[in-house]
Amino acid sequence: MLWRDPDTGRQTSLTYDDERDARVARELIEAAGGRADEAARIAEAVRKPGPTVEAAITEHIDLLTGVGADTRSHYRGQLRSHIAPALGALPVSAVTYRHVAGWVRAMTEKGLSPKTIANVHGLLSAAMTTAVRLGYRADNPCVGVELPKSVATRDEMTVLTRDEFGLLLSKVSAHYQPLVLTLVATGLRWGEATALTAGDVDLSARPATVRVTKAWKRDADRRWYVGPPKTKRARRTVSLPDDLVDVLLPLVAGKAPDELLFTNTVGSQISSSRFWTTTWTPALDAACSPRLADGSPDPDAPRLTKRPRVHDLRHTHASWMIAAGTDLFVLQRRLGHESITTTTETYAHLLPDQQRAAADAAGRALGGLALRRRGADLGRW
Repeated sequence: MLWRDPDTGRQTSLTYDDERDARVARELIEAAGGRADEAARIAEAVRKPGPTVEAAITEHIDLLTGVGADTRSHYRGQLRSHIAPALGALPVSAVTYRHVAGWVRAMTEKGLSPKTIANVHGLLSAAMTTAVRLGYRADNPCVGVELPKSVATRDEMTVLTRDEFGLLLSKVSAHYQPLVLTLVATGLRWGEATALTAGDVDLSARPATVRVTKAWKRDADRRWYVGPPKTKRARRTVSLPDDLVDVLLPLVAGKAPDELLFTNTVGSQISSSRFWTTTWTPALDAACSPRLADGSPDPDAPRLTKRPRVHDLRHTHASWMIAAGTDLFVLQRRLGHESITTTTETYAHLLPDQQRAAADAAGRALGGLALRRRGADLGRW
């Protein structure tokens, strides 16, 4: 195998006894741009026994201890769809920064979203870190690779005002209104709220509370089961407003402690996809495009100009709490965020009053120093 280094112009060659090794090395060196320094490393890596990238990622997924079967299955799907076709056959010890950067660029050119690329790159990077721990390679080639940034001009988060939520709620069928009210009044995730049982609710406490100890999950075959919530901090007790207590009392009455608090119209688990198509979307359509009894548009009726997701009820809850002056550490515990960083990064833009207070505090700390300095400078003229 013969090629020329693009930086030095020097001709370089490598010899292999095995045709497959030579072919793999050629592909790797071409992806690395033919540079002699990386070629030497690649040559050694190809000769060194060890797993392929696909095998290393598969092993990494199998070794994960903090995820469920559904997450494991999702990772395997990412490997099959986005990593294995481009990098899977390469020796894990031979992959370089240039290979990873070229792979990211290729995904961008294919039109994959920045979020998808970040998720897939995250899986590869985590697997490479595991490969380092297992002694398959010395470093992680994903470190430092710049990922594409989103060019979306619209914030993904949609927050409703009290009046906007009231309008939307009025269009939700009566059977599901208690669930929608609970989502916006507690900030619970969909899988947490729909897994609540009557025994999780204590309406006699002051304030009334709901214990979050479980959530709906999927197994490797995509079948639903009730398991632990998302993280350790997601296990929490959330206080309930008095108005919600009045709504929940009829639901709790007469139910055994292990019976679901919220069910579909036949008493079973509420499917998120079915709720979206048969309840949420029609309610949004009715709120955004109100109509008269004859089906014609109603120009005088109030209308909703936003189309929130169900998950935006959680964001709406957080925004209402912040507007009421709730401390971010309290909000973190209420929402079940594992880290305060998640809370601040998600909701910092909803803190204009705190930003104003911070500016005022900085002004008080300056104590007129800037003004006195400006006066001193003017005195020189």
